[in-house]
Amino acid sequence: MTRRDIFVLSGGGSRGAGQVGMLRALLAAGVVPDQVVAGSVGSLNGCYLAADPTPAQVERLAGVWASMRASTLTGPRRSMVANLATMRPYLFSNRALRELIARLVPSHRLEDLAVPVRIATTDLLTGLPAHHDTGYLPDVLCASAALPGLLPPVRLRGGRAHVDAGVAENVPVSGVEGLAAPGDRVWILDVTKCPRELRRLRTPVDVVVAALAGSITNRPTMAVPAGVEVVHLKLDERYDCGPVFDFSHTATLIEMGEQTAAQALTADRGGLSLAG
Repeated sequence: MTRRDIFVLSGGGSRGAGQVGMLRALLAAGVVPDQVVAGSVGSLNGCYLAADPTPAQVERLAGVWASMRASTLTGPRRSMVANLATMRPYLFSNRALRELIARLVPSHRLEDLAVPVRIATTDLLTGLPAHHDTGYLPDVLCASAALPGLLPPVRLRGGRAHVDAGVAENVPVSGVEGLAAPGDRVWILDVTKCPRELRRLRTPVDVVVAALAGSITNRPTMAVPAGVEVVHLKLDERYDCGPVFDFSHTATLIEMGEQTAAQALTADRGGLSLAG
């Protein structure tokens, strides 16, 4: 049997830049995904890579991150006032996010990507994780990154509303179930951060983000089949890179992610298991 490599990309807001560095080190070492499972910002990174799983594509992704700003995802701040005044259930529309997706990923259907991708969302009715192997890619990606209160829920299959994957599971390892088989390797590209103290709350956005961060579960848990190797690449939680939409630390995060993956690649991976 041929060993398969499965990449699991977590959420993490602007810390998603760390996954670019991890991907750079992995692909440079010849580790190429046969399957991607991703949620939230990781779904954007994962689909971009899945369209062309090469080191050159990772470098193009690094360029995308270098130009990322809060407005790249939310649009102009002035739209927040209008959305509040008209009592819409979100502060920002997903128009800017859809424009970013259109630039990043050429495929319209999730199932048309070169590498199979399973995208995680949260079913707003049940609060449970949902996983998507097919569907209209812009809708699925917008749902996976729809931070409640900030971006609008997206109705997917069956007309049910879905929001950010991180509400149910910020490291979407439950999506690996049914995919991994004995001999496979699961690489968890984890850029989440556990909040240790409440930041100064200056705006309604700060309150929404703080409430969401407090509700997120980001400890990966999964039933690992016998014979499956799990490598947990964890970005240093101690590094403070600011709010979820602060992209001023991108270069540092990419470097940190690359170092994290490089250390795992050079270490003896025998007996590695999923860390909590």
